[in-house]
Amino acid sequence: MGDNHTRGEDTHADGIERRTLLKTSAALGTLAITGASLGAVHANSLPDQPVAEDGTVAYQYFHAEWTDIEADVPRLEEVGVDGIWIQQPARGKLDWDDLSYDGEYGFYDETSPFGFRDPHPPVGYQPVDLTDLDSTLGTESELESLIETCHDHGIEVIVDVVVNHMAAADGPDGHVELPQFDRDEHFHDNGTLSEDCQLDGEAAEYECDLLGLPSFDVELSYVQDVHRDYLQRIADLGADGLRYDAAGHVWPWYFESEINALADDLDLWRVGEVWDYDIGRLLEFADTGMTVFDFPLYDAIVDAFEGGSMEGLSQDAANGVAHHDPNAAVTFAQNHDTVGPGVEADEPEGRAVELAEAFILAYAGMPMVYRSGPEDRTELDDEAFRDLVAVSQEFAHGDVIDRHVDYDTYIFERDGNLLAGINKGDSAAAHTVETPWSGETLVDETGSGEAVTADGSGQVTIEIPADGWVMYVPGENDEDDDENEDNGESDEITLQMTVDVGHGDSVYFTGSTDELTNWGGGVEGTWTEGNVWELTVDDPGEFEWKTRRGPSDETGDVWEHGANHDETDLHPTHQGWDE
Repeated sequence: MGDNHTRGEDTHADGIERRTLLKTSAALGTLAITGASLGAVHANSLPDQPVAEDGTVAYQYFHAEWTDIEADVPRLEEVGVDGIWIQQPARGKLDWDDLSYDGEYGFYDETSPFGFRDPHPPVGYQPVDLTDLDSTLGTESELESLIETCHDHGIEVIVDVVVNHMAAADGPDGHVELPQFDRDEHFHDNGTLSEDCQLDGEAAEYECDLLGLPSFDVELSYVQDVHRDYLQRIADLGADGLRYDAAGHVWPWYFESEINALADDLDLWRVGEVWDYDIGRLLEFADTGMTVFDFPLYDAIVDAFEGGSMEGLSQDAANGVAHHDPNAAVTFAQNHDTVGPGVEADEPEGRAVELAEAFILAYAGMPMVYRSGPEDRTELDDEAFRDLVAVSQEFAHGDVIDRHVDYDTYIFERDGNLLAGINKGDSAAAHTVETPWSGETLVDETGSGEAVTADGSGQVTIEIPADGWVMYVPGENDEDDDENEDNGESDEITLQMTVDVGHGDSVYFTGSTDELTNWGGGVEGTWTEGNVWELTVDDPGEFEWKTRRGPSDETGDVWEHGANHDETDLHPTHQGWDE
């Protein structure tokens, strides 16, 4: 999650691409348990599988017209979200007031076909023409303006696309024509899944209609050409990523050989809706070159925060994509189709959903946050929510290490960056856990807990409030700051970076001061266990710095990617190498 700021005078001539949050390559950490690495169950990976760097936070912004979302972009920037996921742009058969029509399945009156989730406004996906990007949500030019405004405010845009189906033939005004397609020639005719489907096994999932919507025959070159043109137009509008609707009902080979291959060429990040709880099947789709929504973890989240044990979220349970391959996991506590823990028809989102959001914002995988109530979106003004977004971006980096888990509490570390504690119990919970911060003061970035100090062996006792959370990071409390100022003990500072550079290489620290070689090759750091590199220098006051990699005892010749660090961030997370 870098940005477009660069180091000093030695900037690459070709600059840095605008898309820096949602990437098509990188490596997130594997998980670990009680200090030991948990090997990835999923060994195969594609070089072009998209990942989002640690600290990316996305927000699902549905049920709103493009102009209304654009007007809210400044608030989204204040919240600090990195990207938004919006609905599909395409002319459909459905008006704003009609998902279907009165008396037919899918008509939203006071409740939706999914029960009580988001009855208004009822905009569903029944596309009619993929060459016409004017939709009930707004015009193509309004969408382009929305994307440009998001980019002006540092927010990237994930656009929903449908490659599984088109609109059903019956509509509120009679028969629905498809200008691009022949209903007899371009779609399967095998019945509807779970109703009169004439196929079995995998073929049923991929070649029977979903909810009566005609399923594409994706083996046809004409269908592939239309999809190719559609994705190209989405990219031309400036979109940064794609969300594939009903991806679990499209043959995986089609994603690998056609859709994801094209998206990769277009520099589009992507996530698939594979509504399944089978890890193997989810990872099969991830292997085609996409990330996937973590439905197994969502299921465990609902269970844990609705009266089950928090142990179901731990790494011992290993029941989420985030446990097996965090690179591929997009996590969520609820979305437009699913309700979060504790949500009932007469009980909207409450504390259980907030606890679940605190969990996903601190855990492995890329969190996608969603709330119903599109009229006001009060969560965007909630300071506690904003604090969690900031914690996720700044500190939710690195491997996950379980430190304590029981029925009501779960304490885990993001390797050397964050100690998160979630407590769903009715009373405060205090636990002593192991940390890597021997003798260091830890402060709660959310303001819920008092500053604590780890002992010489790294043990620390933290208290988590009832129905609450704490997010501890290394730092100094106000008393420590005052004492250091009184004693004049701030003449030196230590720069620290945790990164594995491989045998024979070292990390060099460079920056905007003479002692840091004025953006030259840098000063070689000292390695300590855990691939921690350090350099202590005289405190220069305000300055910027970065790391370089190079052969030991020589000089740094490979730059660290991303933005410069400064005097306020002496122990940042490494941003990868500029290669």
